[in-house]
Amino acid sequence: MGELSIDVIPCLRDNYAYLISDRERGEAWLVDPSESAPPLTALAARPELDLKGILATHHHHDHVGGIDGILARHGDAWVAAHASDRGRVPQQSRFVDAPLGRFVESGIVLGGRPLLAMWIPGHTRGAIAWYIPPPSEGEAEGGDVFTGDTLFAAGCGRLFEGTPAQMHASLQALTALPPATRMWFGHEYTAANLRFAATVEPDNPAIQRRIAGLGERTTPTTVADERATNPFVRAASAEALGERRAAKDVFRG
Repeated sequence: MGELSIDVIPCLRDNYAYLISDRERGEAWLVDPSESAPPLTALAARPELDLKGILATHHHHDHVGGIDGILARHGDAWVAAHASDRGRVPQQSRFVDAPLGRFVESGIVLGGRPLLAMWIPGHTRGAIAWYIPPPSEGEAEGGDVFTGDTLFAAGCGRLFEGTPAQMHASLQALTALPPATRMWFGHEYTAANLRFAATVEPDNPAIQRRIAGLGERTTPTTVADERATNPFVRAASAEALGERRAAKDVFRG
C-alpha cells in the first residue's frame, strides 16, 4: 500500500478543499474543490502528480464549484459523489450507493487502499463521508474521514434537506470510529462553534480547554475531540439535536 499524504487547500472565505497524494505512484485526488484556482495552483506546484479523481461530499456549489475548471485542465479525472446526488454534482461519473450507518467499499482505490464510503444525510440528502482506513486494522493513529458539512469541529451543518433524526444518526455513525480517527471538514467555523458549545455545556472543561488552545486552522479534528466537545454529537436524542441546531441557527455569540 502506498503512503498517502493530505494537504489542506484554503478556498473562498472559509472553505477547505483537500489534496490527497501518493508520491510513490505519482497520483493525486481532490476533495470538495469549491473553486478551481487554489487546487490547480497546488497541483501545478507538484508536477509529478497526476490527478486521478475528485471526491465530492455533497452538491453545494461551495464544495463543487471548481470541478468544471479543474476538469478543463485534467480531463481524464473522474468525479465521485453519492448516487442520490446524480444530476447535482458537475460531471459526476462515479455514483456511489453507500448506506447509512456503516462504511462500505466504494469501488475506488487510493494508493492501493480501498476507499470506504457512508451515506450521512442531514445537511443535504446526498451527503457522503469518504474514509481512508489506516494501513493496518486497529492501527493506533487511526484513519482519515472527509465529512464535508455534516460534521464540523464542535459543530454540524444546517439541516437544509434533512431532519434532526438523520443528522443525529449520521453524527453517531461518524463518531463510532476509533478515537484517533482524523476528521477533515468543510469550513473553518470552529471558534464560533465552540462559543456556542460553551453555552450548551458551560461546565464542560474539555470545551474550555479546546477554546484556550484554538489555532488559526483547526482541520482536522478527531473523533475523541468531537465526542468530548461537540454539542451535536453529545446530544442524547434527535429531538435534543434539533433544539440545539435551531438555537445555533440564530446564535450570534
